[in-house]
Amino acid sequence: MRVGLVLTIAEQFEATVLLANAHMCTHSATHTRSMIEALVTMKMLESDDDYVNQMRYEQLRGERRVYEGILADPNIPNQLKDTIKERYGICNSECEAFRAAGLKPKKISDDLGTAKLLHLVGPYSMLCAFSHNDLAALALRHQGEKNMVYKQDDSPDFVQSVIATALIVLMDATQQFGKIAKFPDDHFDSVFAAMNQKWSTVMDKRVERHM
Repeated sequence: MRVGLVLTIAEQFEATVLLANAHMCTHSATHTRSMIEALVTMKMLESDDDYVNQMRYEQLRGERRVYEGILADPNIPNQLKDTIKERYGICNSECEAFRAAGLKPKKISDDLGTAKLLHLVGPYSMLCAFSHNDLAALALRHQGEKNMVYKQDDSPDFVQSVIATALIVLMDATQQFGKIAKFPDDHFDSVFAAMNQKWSTVMDKRVERHM
């Protein structure tokens, strides 16, 4: 599962860069936020052998909400709900079994500290605003001086902030990957060193912009 999360983080990073290059960095924020969430899960799986049960419980809770929404929809004929009722019963039973075992609903904020990623709390909150399309995000994304704008130019500071955050997550996840996967000779160390050098260059430029 941790390797799968590394691959997801790598794909999300590519999506972040592609959107930034397309002058839509405010939309890449959604992918960067997902990268942080994946990294938190990686860290929790590393330190807690039972965390997979928490993941399964959260999956079942989400599945149950879908079934409840379908069953409550008056526009769906009752005969079409019969199969859903059966699935809901099974899902709810499994969900309650996890609950009886002591599991409770969790948010990512519950795990950021445990995963020792408190330095990502601020960036995560900012990225959530763009993922949820709040008023400030919409204004930054589309509000011009006299009219609304499609694909408004991204602020260089904002782009650098998003990319820097994405890189922090990517480097952390890659370092964990080096502990899990088995590479021949010093292959991982040499690649990771090259990544570190490029990362340092990006971070140095970020510091220069704020001096």
